[in-house]
Amino acid sequence: MGSDLIIATDPDADRVGVVARTKDGSFRTITGNQMGALLLDYIITAYEQTNTMPPLPYAVKTIVTTELASKICQSHGVEIFNVLTGFKFIGEVIKNHEKSGQGSYIFGFEESYGYLKGTYARDKDAVVASMLICEMTAYYAAKNMTLSDALELLYERYGYCCESNSEIYMEGVDGPAKIAAIMDGLRNNAPSSIGGADVVTFGDYKAEEFTDIATGKKTPTGLPKSNVLYFKLENGDVIIVRPSGTEPKIKFYFLVIAENADNAQEKIAGYKKSLDI
Repeated sequence: MGSDLIIATDPDADRVGVVARTKDGSFRTITGNQMGALLLDYIITAYEQTNTMPPLPYAVKTIVTTELASKICQSHGVEIFNVLTGFKFIGEVIKNHEKSGQGSYIFGFEESYGYLKGTYARDKDAVVASMLICEMTAYYAAKNMTLSDALELLYERYGYCCESNSEIYMEGVDGPAKIAAIMDGLRNNAPSSIGGADVVTFGDYKAEEFTDIATGKKTPTGLPKSNVLYFKLENGDVIIVRPSGTEPKIKFYFLVIAENADNAQEKIAGYKKSLDI
């Protein structure tokens, strides 16, 4: 009854979810994005406080994972790599750095509750992640802080970053064709604005290029071909669209920077309405 944390992993112990107690005694669900940001900040802080930061440190996240991680890394001089969805791509970055002998991997994660500390594996590991989560909770408890307090402190430092996903199922024999039609429509007739905010960068990972809308300049994504579309808005928000690789659905990811939770939800609602979700 007096627990600070409720931790659960899936049967093969690669993903971990957490509900943490707050100061008022209630529990708060920590999302995969939020926990990844908390762990990344904690790991960097631990290295800095003990003067043990390895040379050329880097972290890895997927393109649909919170940009709060990028802000944390930038603030501490840690390089961050964005990869396609799937932990195998995080493992590939680790492998390539080991081959080159350059860089020190410190942490990798994805929004779907997968985390990896250390290079002993090429996949997410809920066992070590659970240990780190408990250690981090004890660290903040010694400062009379909860994980919720620590998360709010990150928002104060870097801005309120909010992430939301929407999925549209299209089952039946014509489901794949419908999904393909939506992707082709967004690809060939990309919206100039979404929810009242102009699109400033359009990314097509299938064509392996980003397009600056104002200048028309194209730059490579630097990632393998994938059926993924990317829209960066003038306000800094990002919307990513991709078909599921395992289910008959299309997925929309909203990575939003806002003043507060209410403002974030208002923006996300506007984007969904604009995209007819």
